Amino acid sequence: MDLSIVIPTYNEKDNIKNIVQKVLSEFKKNKIKGELIIVDDNSPDGTGKILDNLKKSEKRLIVIKRKAKLGLSSAVLDGWKVARGNVLGVMDADLSHPPEKIIELYNPLKKGDANIAIGSRYIPGGKIIGWGIKRKMMSRVATLLSRVFTEVRDPMSGFFLVKKECIKNAGLNPRGFKILLEVLIKCKSLKIKEVPITFTNRIRGKSKAGIGEVLSLLKNLAGYLKYKKTVINEFVKFGIVGTTGAIINLSILYLLTEKLGLYYILSAIISFLVAMSSNFFLNKIWTFKEKIKIQIKKKYLKFGVVSTFSLLVNLTFLYIFTEVFGIYYLISQAIAIAIAWLLNFIGNKIWTFQNN
Repeated sequence: MDLSIVIPTYNEKDNIKNIVQKVLSEFKKNKIKGELIIVDDNSPDGTGKILDNLKKSEKRLIVIKRKAKLGLSSAVLDGWKVARGNVLGVMDADLSHPPEKIIELYNPLKKGDANIAIGSRYIPGGKIIGWGIKRKMMSRVATLLSRVFTEVRDPMSGFFLVKKECIKNAGLNPRGFKILLEVLIKCKSLKIKEVPITFTNRIRGKSKAGIGEVLSLLKNLAGYLKYKKTVINEFVKFGIVGTTGAIINLSILYLLTEKLGLYYILSAIISFLVAMSSNFFLNKIWTFKEKIKIQIKKKYLKFGVVSTFSLLVNLTFLYIFTEVFGIYYLISQAIAIAIAWLLNFIGNKIWTFQNN
């Protein structure tokens, strides 16, 4: 068996027959020796009965029925345990992921160009259709936080293939909806290929995403820190550099205003630019360990953009916490600084100082 694709289901009676037929059709059309494994969490809508009927005529269809709704990630792992393919995959049941892209994900693994291929919404050629602003923002924030741990552009994708040998002894134990980030962090020596896909919001059925999945993601991210100690080191160094920059900023502001008599606004601009420049060079050389000459002008500009954005975020949250929620302004500023500092770190890590 070449390929085993797992599809977790819960209340997918309107989609299940269609997705099964489309995936198996792709196997046949592209001459892939594949099997489709459906893991159903005791769907009360009759999904299981439909699968029983489909299994009678489809030898390449395997159905696993679990006793309760135990979660998408655990369903994927249960499916992978019985998979016979040399390559393992996962995709959604609601036709959000295009089955015709299976071959584009499979070919790089077959040729040895990669050992994991990801259907990406966030590389050139990829896009999302049918999501509202709220859903897009949630996805972008989750992706932004996840990219602290990986350079993959869409680490929250639910559509990917990976060679079975890569996950062996990886100790996968994800919670919530997403398993890809767990694979990227815990599996060693991955050769990654991202393939652009068009993600289409489900037409039938109800999305299972909710606040619980957001909380699961945050718990996962906190747990992943022990696997990425460099992230902790960078975060601490970034904080030290930021504290140094604040001291430089205040010192120059005082000297220019009190000793040289400059207008305080002009002093503030100069002190901000000097402190920002100091932060840039220290972070480039010490925090993120880059050679000083690598794209220095471009990266300085990026650093300035992120720093300015963080300043605006700081002021915005300071105003909201103080004026809207009535929090004492010094407490508001402390919270706003923490939020802006975190965004500053993430922005510079994944944008300014990303590996080239």
